[in-house]
Amino acid sequence: MLLCIYPAFITLSKAQSSEPENSRSKKEQQAFDAQEKKRIKSDEAGRKRHQKIQTKKTRKRMKESKKKSRRVNEPKKEFFLFRWFKK
Repeated sequence: MLLCIYPAFITLSKAQSSEPENSRSKKEQQAFDAQEKKRIKSDEAGRKRHQKIQTKKTRKRMKESKKKSRRVNEPKKEFFLFRWFKK
């Protein structure tokens, strides 16, 4: 239970304090890094499991929608008139 609260406490205290990050002790930093690695690995495993339990059609649809959302959300050029008359 303490390990679950500990990273949130560090993040909260980091946001409130004006001290540089380098002042954190090595043990605290190692604990935080280990917890972060564990969280990332857990998230990745969850994503893989989520993909695996889907049907083939659903996986294909998910892949297509992922590509489409990337294409839609990437930065766009400015409107051509703004580009023409920019100083």
